[in-house]
Amino acid sequence: MNFEIVYEDDDILVVNKGHGLLVLPDRYDKDLPNLKDHLTEVYGRIFVIHRLDYGTSGLMVFAKNERSHRNLSIQFERSEVNKRYYAICKGGFPADLTCMLPISKVNYHGRYKINFKSGRKALTSFFVLDRFSDKTLIDVVPLTGRSHQIRVHLKALGYPLYYDFLYNEKREDKRLTLQAYYLRFKHPVKTTVMEFQTDISDFLKEILKIS
Repeated sequence: MNFEIVYEDDDILVVNKGHGLLVLPDRYDKDLPNLKDHLTEVYGRIFVIHRLDYGTSGLMVFAKNERSHRNLSIQFERSEVNKRYYAICKGGFPADLTCMLPISKVNYHGRYKINFKSGRKALTSFFVLDRFSDKTLIDVVPLTGRSHQIRVHLKALGYPLYYDFLYNEKREDKRLTLQAYYLRFKHPVKTTVMEFQTDISDFLKEILKIS
């Protein structure tokens, strides 16, 4: 199981999930390894607050009881949780910007898209960290929480994730060049600010060819 426990107490678990690990059981193959089932075996009942795609790595918070689940869910719904991502996109991302393109529901290909008629409001800020010959490392702040939001906005801007089997070239490897490296929220019981940050993943380092 490609993950590590970053923090735990009586109310919450914070986990650093690796690229290529399901958060929830697969719809078709229940035997595939997934984080929720493993954590349930170890800790008993676990509540999922938010998700990361199979191919995305990074920080997640889980609740250990209903009170914490309810409080954290409200924080996420009100966009009170601060999340930041490392993303490696294809090409030379031009400059820092905020994208405000609305996103529609998933289509039969499993993809979301920009839709000005029926799409839901979606805001994402992008900050250039470093440019390479054919790719750019960017710091991403999603200001809303739509499914595939970062991936769809990067695709719409013309700079899709460097590895993204849905919104870039098809690949057998379903890992994405996307990592949720920073997470900040209020503890659901103690109300203290909880802040976590992880180093750039080995997979992203490999793509950037840095040690």
